[in-house]
Amino acid sequence: MTTSDERPLLIVSSGSAGLFNPLLTLAGELKRRGVGRVRFACTDERRADIEALPGDGDVRFLSLGPARPEMRPEHWDDEHHRRMSTGSRAENFVSYVDASTDHDQLHRLYERCLDLIDEVEPALAVVDSFATYGMDAATTRDVPFVVSVSVPPSNFLQDSLPAAYPTPLSGLPLHMNPSQRAANDRHRAALLSGLTEPERLARSTAAAERRRAAGISNAELSPSRYADAAQALLAYTVFGLEYPFDTAPANLRLVGSMVPPDVTSGPEGAELRGWLDAHPSVVYIGFGTIMRPSADQVAALVEVAARLAPEHHVLWKLPAQRQHLLPPAGELPANLRVESWLPSQVEVLAHPNVRVFFNHAAANAIHEAAWFGVPQLVMPFWLDCHDGAVRVVDAGFGLPAELEDPLDVEDIVAKLRRLLTDPVFRNRAELWRGRLRQAGGVTAAADLVLRLRDTATDRTPTPVAG
Repeated sequence: MTTSDERPLLIVSSGSAGLFNPLLTLAGELKRRGVGRVRFACTDERRADIEALPGDGDVRFLSLGPARPEMRPEHWDDEHHRRMSTGSRAENFVSYVDASTDHDQLHRLYERCLDLIDEVEPALAVVDSFATYGMDAATTRDVPFVVSVSVPPSNFLQDSLPAAYPTPLSGLPLHMNPSQRAANDRHRAALLSGLTEPERLARSTAAAERRRAAGISNAELSPSRYADAAQALLAYTVFGLEYPFDTAPANLRLVGSMVPPDVTSGPEGAELRGWLDAHPSVVYIGFGTIMRPSADQVAALVEVAARLAPEHHVLWKLPAQRQHLLPPAGELPANLRVESWLPSQVEVLAHPNVRVFFNHAAANAIHEAAWFGVPQLVMPFWLDCHDGAVRVVDAGFGLPAELEDPLDVEDIVAKLRRLLTDPVFRNRAELWRGRLRQAGGVTAAADLVLRLRDTATDRTPTPVAG
């Protein structure tokens, strides 16, 4: 048995980009600082990302086994996506739970995490909030742990929110009128009804009984119980952008956006940077890895780009699987550049010529743009994106767009022009840039994690002091 100050730091994450990327940024900061004995457990498709991190520290990949593409939204077919992005937001969420939950796989991952903890003997674990298997294994082995919360903290802590708070996934604002309050109540009731439908409830009950029999203390997967057991909850936002709530636990730490402290362009980004340098006003369009624009939506966005010429150029990150929907290259507007892959989204957002980010309002996207003071046009398409969009609009540095098929070209062009020309949006974006950076970002996150690791002189988790 090694002594406490020699035990490693263990990071456990899902391979899904929105959950994985903040923890990859944290691991990158630790390696940059030369920190020793950091072990990063994830599914095999993330090995290369972890092993490619630069720096003098000792960050090593640990396998949680092969990825399960069929469990990831980015690999679902268009019909799966349609069922989860149309109709009732409550029904969409219930469909997502059904498609993304495999209790047998979760139990295998729990047992794998137990083996890794026994092998590594970590002083502290940092676990993404969707990797319940990592939190369960840390609790079973009495290892102090930190929860990485990449969604709005209210989304993770939904079982302990005040009744008057906008229910997660509703897309409702903090200050609701009577009609919105009624909609909030209906949304909450619909979520409860869907999740407790007899067949679905029977599956959840059976899984809880199996977890209890295996000695897992939080058999019902209660987020508030994970929060109570954690040393800290690391959330990548600040209150004001995230709506405050008076039931927030004392160990919640809001550190702002998880962006590397030094954003530099490598050789693979040199040509794109030259293009950005050459165009003084660029709109960047990026809808993440999950959203699936239709043929009519793709055509509408091409028209949006054409309408913005010649004053503004457009950089559009469009997955290769959707590029067959584009017109022939010779028919694309001269001011439009389409890429299937970018060396780094933060490098694009950091460029001074990027004036507006048109995105899907996922948490990482809106916070990365806000970190660089970039106004946003937000077009949510499912789940927590609706909550991200309303927060951006309420914070004053963005405007909303409706996800329609086809899209309303006139509305989108008008809103992009407002964002490009009205200094109010840039000023508000700069205000939030300052607040997010004051929170510390990845520097603050790494400082906290190292402090907790270095003071873990026993194996009894106690919430971090304020």
